[in-house]
Amino acid sequence: MIIVDTHCHVGLHKYEPLDVLQFHMARAGVAQAVFIQYMGNTDNQYLVDCLAAHPGTFAAAMLVESDDDGSRIRYWAEQGIGGIRLAANYRGTGRDPLAHWRAAAELDLVVSAPASPTSLLSDEFAEVVATFPHLQIVIEHLAGIGKGAEAPYTLFKEILALARHANLTIKLPGFGEFCELPHPFAHVPPLVEMTLEAFGVERVMWGSDWPPVSSREGYDSSLRFPLHYLAKLSDGEKEWIFGRTAQRVWKL
Repeated sequence: MIIVDTHCHVGLHKYEPLDVLQFHMARAGVAQAVFIQYMGNTDNQYLVDCLAAHPGTFAAAMLVESDDDGSRIRYWAEQGIGGIRLAANYRGTGRDPLAHWRAAAELDLVVSAPASPTSLLSDEFAEVVATFPHLQIVIEHLAGIGKGAEAPYTLFKEILALARHANLTIKLPGFGEFCELPHPFAHVPPLVEMTLEAFGVERVMWGSDWPPVSSREGYDSSLRFPLHYLAKLSDGEKEWIFGRTAQRVWKL
């Protein structure tokens, strides 16, 4: 099974450089990864350099200035970056508040969307989904549901209803994002099962959130625990969640 990590941060001035991520990937058996630009950094050159040095192994999502009219998005896309990071309810500060979304759709980019339940259920996100029905949008961090979700999970069910939009996919993070530490977790709420039922395995992708995951269960466990937890699934179903969905969406 080819494993793809769809949520990694690398950098020279924050977090760690690529070679540290590669060490963790090699030890865990991860073949490919997606760089998600960290918040506050619109200089994507390091991501471009990493992509160029390892063709076919990595993909990336950029960040650009809030007043961009699409020109910087186009510039970075021409350098090989295939995605952009936009919050689910994002609006630009330029003349066209939807300029970033519009450019992403025109350039066939993937949007990696940091999200909260509030932003996903907002009028702003509803407008985006209606306006750009063919734009690939990946919901980060299991919709930002976080810890403390309790039955009957009404709010999470409202979010999962968004699965009716075929262009939406969702990231399954390390379970430390929604389970109480330490690992191994004493209680796992049925959020993963609910997500798989709503989206299907072909629209769910695993992402570690490296290196922040190091302060939770750690990189290796962020992969091993979900693999063990989902052992009841068929090999084919696991292949989608841990690799094939990412390869399809991110064109790896």
